[in-house]
Amino acid sequence: MDPNPTTFPILSYVMSKLPSIGPKHASDVEFDIEQPRPPAASTEPSFDLEDRMPQLTDPKVIAAMRSAVSEVSQARSVLKTLGDRPDHEAVDTAKSKLAEIESKLSKQLEEIVLSPRPAEVERLEWRSHLAEKEKESRDAAEKQRQMYRAVISVDEMHEAYEKMLKDAEAKLERIYEAAVTGRGVVEEEGGSREVVNEVSEEVVGILQEASGKGLPSRTFISVNFPGFHRGL
Repeated sequence: MDPNPTTFPILSYVMSKLPSIGPKHASDVEFDIEQPRPPAASTEPSFDLEDRMPQLTDPKVIAAMRSAVSEVSQARSVLKTLGDRPDHEAVDTAKSKLAEIESKLSKQLEEIVLSPRPAEVERLEWRSHLAEKEKESRDAAEKQRQMYRAVISVDEMHEAYEKMLKDAEAKLERIYEAAVTGRGVVEEEGGSREVVNEVSEEVVGILQEASGKGLPSRTFISVNFPGFHRGL
């Protein structure tokens, strides 16, 4: 889920300079946004961007870039919690199951409506009985839909995240160009974060209700959808 340094070189570089998202520690509290952390022991890929793009060493430029990609970092954190993108087979299966559920529900509702009223049952009582049966059928169908919707929603989140990466790289290029041409640092606002946040809230809610006890583990999801964490 980290940006590919080949496809998104500036974004990958900037995000490598961001503090990790997680429990706050004393060192995190003292973190200065204009002073990059010391590089970790060469586990991160090294780039020659600073040689080719010397303005990246300007504290104002790197601070503006960090601010511009904060939404990407937050979205990455959400996606890491939910896991890899479901593969095409899992998504197709989820869509097919949803169609089956809708077809089955439609048939059940039609049967309920056409059910003959026994002669000994009052009309109002029969209507109440049919309404209750309809509600039971709809509630059962909704429970069946939940996990399939979650798979589709997570796939949509990953798709939105990919667009977010492209937009973020373009923002960073504009910020750098402005610095090089002497136009000063340009503050850029994000526009894709809302999409991911909206979908992620829906997904987490669905998964919490489906698991019955908070955010489910990857094992729980994998058991229900074997293709969920295989990736593309």
